[in-house]
Amino acid sequence: MIIVGQVSNKQEALEIQSIARLSLVAQRAKYLARLSKDKPRSHL
Repeated sequence: MIIVGQVSNKQEALEIQSIARLSLVAQRAKYLARLSKDKPRSHL
């Protein structure tokens, strides 16, 4: 993710930071979902 431009105030900076964190969490969830999809499930 690339954010271009200037941040006007602290509130805007916090909003951009939140969006960036959510994006990272979403990418990690997608990665973990792919891992679990590819693994065969063991039966106990």
